[in-house]
Amino acid sequence: MEDWARKILEFLAEIAKYVPAVPRPKRKLDLYKRLMWTALALIAYLLMSNIPLPGVSVQTSPNLLLMNIVFAAKTGTLMQLGIGPIVTAGLVIQLLVGAKIIDLDLNDPEDQKLFTLSQKGFAVILGVLEAIGLVLSGSLWTTVQNGIAIVSPPSPPIMILDMLLLAAATILVIIMDEMIQKGWGLGSGISLFIAASVVGGIAWEVGGWFSHQGHIFWAGLIPSATICGPLSVIIGNPLGAPKLPIQVHCGGITTNLGAMPDLIGFIATIVMIIVIAYLSSVKINVPLSVQQMRGMRIKIPLNLLYVTNIPVLLAAIIFANIQTMAQTAGPHSALWHLAYYLSPPRGLLAVVMEPLRMLTYSIALTVLAVAFGILWVELAGLDPATQARNLIESGLHIPGARNDPRHLEKILAKYIYPLTILSSIIAALLVIVADIFGAYGTGTGLLLAVMILQQYYVMLTYERAIETYPLLRKILGE
Repeated sequence: MEDWARKILEFLAEIAKYVPAVPRPKRKLDLYKRLMWTALALIAYLLMSNIPLPGVSVQTSPNLLLMNIVFAAKTGTLMQLGIGPIVTAGLVIQLLVGAKIIDLDLNDPEDQKLFTLSQKGFAVILGVLEAIGLVLSGSLWTTVQNGIAIVSPPSPPIMILDMLLLAAATILVIIMDEMIQKGWGLGSGISLFIAASVVGGIAWEVGGWFSHQGHIFWAGLIPSATICGPLSVIIGNPLGAPKLPIQVHCGGITTNLGAMPDLIGFIATIVMIIVIAYLSSVKINVPLSVQQMRGMRIKIPLNLLYVTNIPVLLAAIIFANIQTMAQTAGPHSALWHLAYYLSPPRGLLAVVMEPLRMLTYSIALTVLAVAFGILWVELAGLDPATQARNLIESGLHIPGARNDPRHLEKILAKYIYPLTILSSIIAALLVIVADIFGAYGTGTGLLLAVMILQQYYVMLTYERAIETYPLLRKILGE
């Protein structure tokens, strides 16, 4: 089994070799050059997000789909697939390695190289397959008029061109992410594009619009308040979910009062940003002492959100992939109904009208977040055994404990595993509460974006300090 699994990884790695690779810079670039390359990658992503596919009429939608947030995708454009193939490939390979289905020693340079290349090759395969499946499904050319789905596909050459463009866009995103991670930019291209997608979604909900059957409807908070009056945005924008039966008149049309961007959602967005930023800074202190310094006691801080946003991100990737497959399966299919119940109704009115959908989504998200949180701790070296070994090697020990990694592991397990479960539940609850109140950018998007931007702030502060005080570079061994 292991031989077959390794051969599959080697096959995927061989495919990756045909994709242009970005070499590492010969020496570390200064901060401003890395910011320049990061900005260029971001501009390229934004340009592709606004270039429509040939033969596709881009229809902006009043609903922010989870797949568009998590995959940094934009419907009907070159970024239709977004970073979906990359994060899905990484998730699958990491789960297989973490579950020991594929035996790799990530401390071995050769196995580490195989691990990285196989993810890249798998992402290319997924990008090609998703491009073909999406085009052949006809969902790009499907419009709904008077409740009837109408498919108007272009000529076969245009369809083939769209397949090639979608696959090429995926490869370009892979190259840009690799460029940033190898030292030309800052952080990760994946994180950068997700943050840009969320910020764009928030901006759309503040002042955006969508088109339907050739008509333009203003759905953002500011234009809706201007056109329809301030009262229209208190508990729901008049251009919302059709299941809500409350009728309103605005701009010459009669529509249902829905859970679109409203004042409550705007306030919830600000409050959730503050809460997420605060909880990200809360620490749980573990008392330790240093043997070489006559038992001097120190405290090792563990983040309250020990697993950060990773469990919610992994759960969201699962939900987003189901949404993507539901698009190809079409409406009224079992997969479409599953995707519907794994996406939250956003806003107080929508939650009141669809409590079962909200309950299903909340339970699924919480359970998956806890499961992925525990798995991530084991995969990322955050487990008690690894932490105990690191403590012993650094000369630290817990007061009153024997200098034995196994004993330290038992003590650390009392902190780490409960903290893992608690932080996973807290992260899931933050997302759920944000969606209940209709926070802009979706609850998942807000959690991801705030933590990503915090990480970028820390990176920028660190890099700026290193360049300002060169002595720090020597102390830190850079």
